[in-house]
Amino acid sequence: MNEKVFRLNNNRCLEPSTVTAFFALRADDELIYWVDIAQPDPPALSGFLSPLKLHPLILEACLDSAAGSLIAPYERSLFIKLPTKVSWDPLGESFLSIICLPRAIITIHESPIAALEGIAKDFSAALRFHTLSASALLYQILDRLIDEDMAFVSKARREIESLEEVIDREPGSVQIDEILAVKRRVARLSITFEDQRYCITALQTVESEVFDIIDFREYFRDTLAHLESSLRSVARQQARLAELHQHYLLTLQDKTNKRLRLLTIISAIFMPLTLITGIYGMNFCQMPELEWVYGYPLVIAVMFTVAMALLWIFYLKGWFK
Repeated sequence: MNEKVFRLNNNRCLEPSTVTAFFALRADDELIYWVDIAQPDPPALSGFLSPLKLHPLILEACLDSAAGSLIAPYERSLFIKLPTKVSWDPLGESFLSIICLPRAIITIHESPIAALEGIAKDFSAALRFHTLSASALLYQILDRLIDEDMAFVSKARREIESLEEVIDREPGSVQIDEILAVKRRVARLSITFEDQRYCITALQTVESEVFDIIDFREYFRDTLAHLESSLRSVARQQARLAELHQHYLLTLQDKTNKRLRLLTIISAIFMPLTLITGIYGMNFCQMPELEWVYGYPLVIAVMFTVAMALLWIFYLKGWFK
């Protein structure tokens, strides 16, 4: 289990701290701490959280990877669990658990999250939080996550535009698996964004005695608006993918129709030739042409003329276009 501890100083910036300093935090202190825990080990995480005397359901929710999104106020804390998109791969989804205490924020996650790394880097150097409070830290965490969502939406749009250009230029060069792969990724984005919207919407209405966000409601509304924009964009990308899929199927159907048309032309040409062959293949003794010296060349000439005439007729009717 990897632990990183930061403290908000009087300049509203982050500075490295220690676990010992975090647990030495007194109720009358004005210090704000952020503890980031990556790759949590159940026994180690249980031992870390036990001195905080949190509700037992919090530890259970943190370790349950199958549990969905959750936001719940408890007696000593506010707990939030929401999905995060850590990579463009469809399986690259993980959950971020956030324990909100009056003077601290604890984030717990299995996979590395770029948004958290960005906060630790940016607010240790140049950027400052809005206020010296845990609510300000929570807002930055959620806002950075939504910013990452918008980056994934942009990536989805670029991939779809690339597929559209290739299909317009060379329709046969794109395989259905490529379209379906992007479709699965965009569908996963939509599911993740919807769960995040649920958490942020519920956060604005939740009432907690130990963690108050009243001063940041407008900020969270702005974050929610960005998330709504991402959801609308994802819906548009899904519509474009559906059209792209339909276009691919129509192109495939057109190829099939062309092949069937070619087979139809070949069949139409050989039908009269087969008829002539069948007539002269009958075993009748009284067939005058069988004993005529020019019979064979004449039949071959007639068959060739019929084939050329049919080809010319089909060409004039545009069957070869």
